[in-house]
Amino acid sequence: MPITHRVAADDFVAQDPADFLMSVRDRPDALVYFLCNVGDGDTQVLLLPADRASGRRQAMVVDVFQFRKVAAILDWAIGHGLMSPDADVERDIALVVATHPHQDHIAGMPRLLEEYGDRIDEFWDPGYFHTIGAYHDMMRNLAANGSIGYAHPASGLRRWFGDVAVTVLSPSIALRNRFDTYGVDINDASISLQIDFPLAQVVQRDDEGNRVESKKKHNVLLLGADAQTLSWAQVIGDFPRLHRSDSAAAKAIGAAAGTRDPLRAGLHKVPHHGSKHGVNLELAERIHGALTLVSSVRAGGNHGFPHEIAQQILREAANPQAKKLGAHDPANDPGHGLYYTGDEDSDGKPLGSIAVVMRAGKLEMWRFGDRPSEALDLDTAQPRRLNKIFAT
Repeated sequence: MPITHRVAADDFVAQDPADFLMSVRDRPDALVYFLCNVGDGDTQVLLLPADRASGRRQAMVVDVFQFRKVAAILDWAIGHGLMSPDADVERDIALVVATHPHQDHIAGMPRLLEEYGDRIDEFWDPGYFHTIGAYHDMMRNLAANGSIGYAHPASGLRRWFGDVAVTVLSPSIALRNRFDTYGVDINDASISLQIDFPLAQVVQRDDEGNRVESKKKHNVLLLGADAQTLSWAQVIGDFPRLHRSDSAAAKAIGAAAGTRDPLRAGLHKVPHHGSKHGVNLELAERIHGALTLVSSVRAGGNHGFPHEIAQQILREAANPQAKKLGAHDPANDPGHGLYYTGDEDSDGKPLGSIAVVMRAGKLEMWRFGDRPSEALDLDTAQPRRLNKIFAT
């Protein structure tokens, strides 16, 4: 049975809770991504870069399996002035996404709508109807708050929050139109997202109309939800890799500037908790994240996640061995940027929830030591900071 890591104790440096707060406060241009340790489920919060005028941040919430961990992060940000203390001033939870209506992704969503609904500006779900109580409660609470914008996004939609671009990768329109006809597996209904920042909303061009490439570094975060093979096949078709060509025709139309891959990401949150159906080698190679994160239990759980096939795919994408006829050593995973919410330190203590402070071209990772069933308190938990900064 595959298990997640026992990470060497000296890989992480113990810090004071104030150090994490300072890391976030002193970098207003950074995006802070939280992947909570909730076992085989997803609970994610993003604090967007601070507004230049007010100094306040907006938040995004992507799936809520455990409400109390989301509340802990939001209350921490509000209590320390990172977000507005007054919900009447602005709706600073800019976007909430319920990627698909499975219990391990939306169990806490009804309560989020109840307790933070006056802060939520916009809500997305794929439009996939499900019979579970959490889905009906979520939709009931959403309808009761008539001031929240509501949408069923599909592939290609791009939404801007300042200089943060949120692009919907899936579901494709073709899949969404099949939800009530020929049927789609509920996991393949997932809303997967690409988040890119800092990114200019207008493409610069020179006097002859040629695109001017920006030299400014940026970061890309890819959140895979529970999308599986059918969904990713559509994504690969919708977002093709553009290969460099030195032919005369390519040069004439300006297509020889270099290979571009719209799926390349600095941080990859792996789909479906490391399921063997959530990732394939071509996709992992194209994303090629400097930091790859999996939300799963430490060993097997009820579903056998993380699956050894998925782990081997992620290892091969990060450190190709197939042509060398070599073998992958799981102990080397952290060195290649592969981490799990279920990781433990060398003493068997949980490393717990993950926060990544994402600056242009750099990723800094923190862990908070909580188990899936335990509360997360950012003011009292002793955080540990990874002693490596990932370059993207």
